[in-house]
Amino acid sequence: MFKADYRLADALLLLLYAAVCAAILLRVSIESTGYTSPDSEYYMEAARSLREGEQFYIHDLYGLHTGDASAKAYFTAWPVGYPTLIYMASWLSRLDLFWASKLLNLLFIGFGFLLMRHINRQYAFVLASIYGAFSIIEMYSYTWSEGVFIYGCLCFAYLMATIYNGKQSKTAFILLLGISAFIFVVRYIGIFTVGFLALATVYYWLRREHATSNKLLLVLLILCIFIGAYLGRNYYLIGHPTGIARIHTEMESIGEIAAMTIKSLAGEFFLIRRYYFTGTPDLLTWATIALQLPVLFIIGRALRSQGSLIKELRKNTLSHSCLLAALLYLALLVFLRSFSQFDPINYRLLSPFTFLVLFAAVHYVVALPEKSKALVRAKVLIFCFFVISLLLNLPKEYLLGKLLQP
Repeated sequence: MFKADYRLADALLLLLYAAVCAAILLRVSIESTGYTSPDSEYYMEAARSLREGEQFYIHDLYGLHTGDASAKAYFTAWPVGYPTLIYMASWLSRLDLFWASKLLNLLFIGFGFLLMRHINRQYAFVLASIYGAFSIIEMYSYTWSEGVFIYGCLCFAYLMATIYNGKQSKTAFILLLGISAFIFVVRYIGIFTVGFLALATVYYWLRREHATSNKLLLVLLILCIFIGAYLGRNYYLIGHPTGIARIHTEMESIGEIAAMTIKSLAGEFFLIRRYYFTGTPDLLTWATIALQLPVLFIIGRALRSQGSLIKELRKNTLSHSCLLAALLYLALLVFLRSFSQFDPINYRLLSPFTFLVLFAAVHYVVALPEKSKALVRAKVLIFCFFVISLLLNLPKEYLLGKLLQP
């Protein structure tokens, strides 16, 4: 009903990418830590070890592997994928490892933008605007593996949706195997793809689509062999499949784990400014809530005016695939946290879930046929909302100080 202007859409997408990159570089430059943490230092230490020909035999900076910060150990507490990518980015760009890690984040944001352009060129800029949400821009500011992992999860969900929609070439299944293995070597929790593939294999078998079921089963078996070999090598080297002892007897109760999860998930609702449920929200938090609620109301009203809404939503297999991947990731995260004493469930650990849910929700809207101006305005409103979020997540005090300097 409404004519698409692809040149304008591409221009907005490019401008948005430049804005996101500039925002991240500004945040990193101003922040005293450069958005690094002990985990970040381990990643860069592994990249340094690889650069200097020591493979992944690293200095145990905080005694995580051996209990002795002066000792050396194999890098096994995390998979090798992310530090390998940092090393490659440094080697290709000639940047030091710190800035190579930031360049890597910007590159994977760009890959995400390109995938979204492939999915929906007309409204790729709306889909990509979710990078302005607090949790997402925070992940891509830090030297953490989550940014790369998030892109891998989106590719995985896209490939599963593509196969469901009938594009079942050998290339599609090879790519599916490749991206599943890639997700795992970036973060161990990438093993959640095994569950997704197993469910898909059973689903197609029950539908008597045995050719598709057999291909997925083959992908699943090869992936399991790869994961088993990787974890087996870790066990041979260190004595633990994932590098360090992770099973603990003294853990929070099931109720405490549930409360932690619910509280953290509730925090993800605050898309612009994170509220940690400690104390009274400040004025800016209230202001962002006051902005978010009317936006949701306007979008909901536009959707209600759309004819055959449920029918159109049901056809959106990509959003369904993202939601299923998000739920499987969340279920595995909570399960692992119930017996392993890693970080409390927080915005960092939830960021892949949050990204997939945000993408699914926005894609549900942008994929709808435009039968009314209200829906077009709703799509543009989503874009404007996340651009505002991006701006509000800049270092405001620093910028204000610069502006007020005589």
